[in-house]
Amino acid sequence: MPRLRSFELRPGPPQLANAGRPAGWLLILCVMLCLWEPLGVALAVSAEISGVTLGHVERAAFLAFRVLVAGVGVAAGIAIWNRQPHALTLAKIALPLSAATVIIRLGWFPGNVPPGLRLPLALLLVGYNAAWYAYVSRLKA
Repeated sequence: MPRLRSFELRPGPPQLANAGRPAGWLLILCVMLCLWEPLGVALAVSAEISGVTLGHVERAAFLAFRVLVAGVGVAAGIAIWNRQPHALTLAKIALPLSAATVIIRLGWFPGNVPPGLRLPLALLLVGYNAAWYAYVSRLKA
């Protein structure tokens, strides 16, 4: 029988350069990723869950996609809060996914948004995500 080797516990990967908690714009991004997106998804799911039936598979798939996007956003926010080395990469994944949900939501599932406001609202929200993406892209790990 082969001998089992013992493993040493080593410290985890190195943290981001600043060991303190996020402050300023990074703190705002952290709060938006951890609170705003999940609250929006929770409200959307609670409002639309009764409308999801077997005949509306695409709506159910979109709601599942929104839950997944919110989960990635929460993971990014927690990673930013804990100054994990992968935090910026997760944020760079979460922000375009969030912009994609805006485009899908306002393009195919507009809900109660008036037709004349769909495009301006979509442009505003995609621009919002693009601005955060530009900010995150400038940061160094």
